[in-house]
Amino acid sequence: MRHPATAIEARARFGAAARRSGLLALLAAPPGSTCRDEALRAALLALPPGAIPSLLERIAFHRIDGLACRALDRLPQEGLDPWLRSSLRRRHQRFAAATLAQGMALAELLDDLHRRGVPVVVMRGLRSVESIYGDVGSRPFEDHDLLVLPRDLGATRDSLLGRGFVEQAPGLLRRGGMIVDLHVDPLGARRRPTREAVYPIATAPLFERAESVRVAGAPALALGLEDDLLLLAIHLVKHSFDRLIRTADLAHLLASRRDLLVWEALLERAASSNTRRLLGWALEAAVALGAPVPAALLPLVAPDSLEAVLMHRVLDQRPVPYTGEILMVLAAPTLGARLRFLWDALFPAGESAAGPWERAAALPRRSAELALQAARQAAERRKAR
Repeated sequence: MRHPATAIEARARFGAAARRSGLLALLAAPPGSTCRDEALRAALLALPPGAIPSLLERIAFHRIDGLACRALDRLPQEGLDPWLRSSLRRRHQRFAAATLAQGMALAELLDDLHRRGVPVVVMRGLRSVESIYGDVGSRPFEDHDLLVLPRDLGATRDSLLGRGFVEQAPGLLRRGGMIVDLHVDPLGARRRPTREAVYPIATAPLFERAESVRVAGAPALALGLEDDLLLLAIHLVKHSFDRLIRTADLAHLLASRRDLLVWEALLERAASSNTRRLLGWALEAAVALGAPVPAALLPLVAPDSLEAVLMHRVLDQRPVPYTGEILMVLAAPTLGARLRFLWDALFPAGESAAGPWERAAALPRRSAELALQAARQAAERRKAR
């Protein structure tokens, strides 16, 4: 049984969220709504003189240049600023060129791993470009997230080193402008082991449900639809809703695959991994871009709760620094799990002193570092409003 794709409550919440999200949300939203296109055109025509440079900066911050270009291509040209359209078109072309170059390099690596008999799941990045958007200029990406089984980690690493990659950190390898982030678990438990304990998502079942595809023309595996959506949702929360492109990935996936998505399977996997609340918060952000989501999946929280305050800021595109860390702490199932997750956030593996006393002594310094980082993030985001 499948839930209906939309509900009155979900549409009402989208209306409220979309009014707050404004022009950037309209530029990043999935296509298919005449009303949204009309609202986008009206918002662009209402821009005051001299607003285009600031808008382009905000678009670049959120990495939605390619989506904005596609959105403007759907609109009549009359009355719209030609410089905005041409600027976005050039950015779309640059993204396309970079994606094609990255795809050629990734295809060589995937072919080599296939010859070695190593199954590999391509997560996010180029896989999202091809499967969600079908347009090489739609979104930029910084690295290639490859998921392998623990038994294949050595063979995969050997393949990368043999092809000229240099290991800059455990699991992070680089060759020129190509970066490969090698995973044996989907949540990055190498640096944050508590994630795997609090939010358990086993790697082997992901491979069992994966499907054989071609990425950049080379053989690879892709996550099953429900697994892909759940991990995109967790990834969005984990990164504190920092860039609108991550929300757009989720919204466009929901819009394009809603008829294939089995909501019961999605909820079952979220429940088994303790990520039901994380999924709900991510879906709420996607609803603000017009994603079709059953109202029953959206979180029900008290209006004055910390979660509600944080998500209100997210939907206003003013997320508090470390929003994702706070939400993941709050979503942990027990008080002990929350404390362990918080401690792990303060002292990620490989960045902290060895013993508990050394960590306690380093707490003031680490707190100051996090506060400084939060201030930098807030200042960067203020420039992009």
